[in-house]
Amino acid sequence: MIQEERRGSRRRLLGSLALAISGALLGAGLVAWRTHTLPFADSRCWDSVSSGDLDALFGGGDTGASEVRPAWTPNGVEGRGSLDGTCRVTSGDRQLDIHVHRLTGGLGKDNLPWAEAFLSASLTPLGHGLLGMASDTRAWVALPSGCVDPSAFSGYAVVDVAMGYDGFWDSRSRDAQITLRKALARTAVHVTNGSMAALGCSGSLPEPGGSDPAPTPRPVGADRRICGVAGVRLPRDVGSNPSVRMTSGTDDPVRTCDVVAGDSDHPQYRLETVRRDGLGGAFAGLESSTGPGIPAEGRRDMVGAYAPTLAVVYAKCRDDSVLFMAQQKDGTHGYTFIRQAFPAYVAAEAGRLGCGPLEIRIPD
Repeated sequence: MIQEERRGSRRRLLGSLALAISGALLGAGLVAWRTHTLPFADSRCWDSVSSGDLDALFGGGDTGASEVRPAWTPNGVEGRGSLDGTCRVTSGDRQLDIHVHRLTGGLGKDNLPWAEAFLSASLTPLGHGLLGMASDTRAWVALPSGCVDPSAFSGYAVVDVAMGYDGFWDSRSRDAQITLRKALARTAVHVTNGSMAALGCSGSLPEPGGSDPAPTPRPVGADRRICGVAGVRLPRDVGSNPSVRMTSGTDDPVRTCDVVAGDSDHPQYRLETVRRDGLGGAFAGLESSTGPGIPAEGRRDMVGAYAPTLAVVYAKCRDDSVLFMAQQKDGTHGYTFIRQAFPAYVAAEAGRLGCGPLEIRIPD
């Protein structure tokens, strides 16, 4: 009799345990279904990069990761210093590099390498109201201002993702470009949502839309017109066989026109318009550290500075502070590009954006 009771108790205990395990597995399955991950999957980068993301980027296989969870340093303004988080995922000889950071104003040229890589004409907007861009080698997403608020001296907090070489020419097929662009865009958004959770911010971003590959580079015509902007021409002495690539669309927060000449695989010349304060503000300080000031007749709501390799103009355009920028990275044929192309570019872009007439003069 006693043995029967013991066997009955054991059966009831085992039954309860089985129900508990089943419930836990079911709950994990529901969470996985909602987040597109497998139960108990080995998620990377503070549990934000799923096995599905990695398969889309690396095509399967084993991966390893080293990561530093995004966090604020314990000092600085209002108790916050710099924001930093990193993650590197490797698979064989390939790697994915992720960085969570703030585009901090006042650093001047320190932000230019980021802009050269992540605001180039090879990237296209993410769509679905997301502030960010992607190509088949890199992507970035801005954290919402409700999580990290940009100011006049600091730009957006961003998550950027880089994988592979980013040259002017792309040998991949258009289908391959689109596939990788989608994968990098999704990964960047997933890491942004994970970073928001790590920083204690509520809410999440939607999945990205759009799937356009990078605009195709095109030869510069005999008339030397570039960038689709009236009156802007490439100087005759900037090199042979020039080609140009320009960000698609006209209403995007970033509009970039990249030009190469000769045998280069990286843009030697760039004209760029940045319409968002949190992006343009990241380069605050360039107007005082670049070189002599750029005057504009009758305009007190603009500042600018010129050097043979870099020129910037900040102007008030309706409700935005817009940054116009020109760069020349190769001086083999002389530094003539900015002096000849930038005034016409600023005038045409200012007219397009409703900044009123903005006629700048490059100082001697």
